[in-house]
Amino acid sequence: MLKIVALNKENLMDWDRSNTQFELTGRVIPTLKNGKWTIQEAPFENVKTTKFPAEKPDESYLTNTQKQLYFAYLDGQNVGQIRMFKNWNKFCYIENIAIQAGHRHAGIGQQLFDAAEKWARDNGYIGLQLEAQDDNLNACQFYQKQGMQLGGVDTLFYTANPNISVALQWYKIF
Repeated sequence: MLKIVALNKENLMDWDRSNTQFELTGRVIPTLKNGKWTIQEAPFENVKTTKFPAEKPDESYLTNTQKQLYFAYLDGQNVGQIRMFKNWNKFCYIENIAIQAGHRHAGIGQQLFDAAEKWARDNGYIGLQLEAQDDNLNACQFYQKQGMQLGGVDTLFYTANPNISVALQWYKIF
């Protein structure tokens, strides 16, 4: 049985358990025309794997009411997380969502996303916002399924990282 649980002192050490390798299967190619973004998908000939560096949340997630982290536990095992905070623009900014390898495509991301949306609505935020890399096609497809829309493209955000060319800003306005 899957349970979504807020971060607490007892589960604080689970913060990186769902951060496992994932596949990069293609790239999103955005186009702006008449003020509206559209995207094309370009599958890679060769699938790549990557893993985000560990980013331990500070303990303010336990006390700051404008920050939240939820874990997904399946039969007592941490298999996912979503971490967010109130952004300056009154959006709930999702800074990380991760599902452990072997548990993806089972609805866990959907339940975490639903928990984040409920938290954002309950706190009076105007919507959800997140950033994804253009080479993370699977993630971008997931965000679109959650009702998010592309709101902006930043070609300089990853200047120091030659492996990523474009940052995509996704939004869901309530």
